[in-house]
Amino acid sequence: MLKIIACVCFLVGSCGFGYIKVSEYRKRYEELIYLRYILSSLLLELQSKRGTFGENCLALSAKIKEPYSYIFYGLYELLERERKKPPEIYWNDKIKELSEQILLKKDEIKILQGVIRCAGGTTPAMPMEVLQESLSEWDKVIIAAEQVRKEKSKVTVCLSITAGLLLCIIII
Repeated sequence: MLKIIACVCFLVGSCGFGYIKVSEYRKRYEELIYLRYILSSLLLELQSKRGTFGENCLALSAKIKEPYSYIFYGLYELLERERKKPPEIYWNDKIKELSEQILLKKDEIKILQGVIRCAGGTTPAMPMEVLQESLSEWDKVIIAAEQVRKEKSKVTVCLSITAGLLLCIIII
């Protein structure tokens, strides 16, 4: 009787572990999609309004969720009011903090760090060109992340079930 209970516990535990890992892959993928939404929203703000880049960051910060809203509001404060440090340093620091939260890879971090070039645009069209370039690169990242997510999810589920069954066989 105890062996049956132990087998059930091992199966549930290993399947639960697999489910948790699969949900982590899905969450990361969803965050990448949301970052694309933010970049495209910023591009739309730049195209539709004639304000400064900082004012567009303020308008965007009202539409998006935390911690992204805080990042763009801080960028607005820095560009329009404070001018205590260059926006590139602020942006790079915030991207590093964000990369620890959602586990961004090096190439993804570089794409996001390149977005700040919008703030120093020499022509009115430059911010839009920079964002369009970043969006096209980000689309490639999303496609690759989706493929990795699908593959890792299948492997993780198979391994977790196999590990649970193996533990059951060892107990019996």
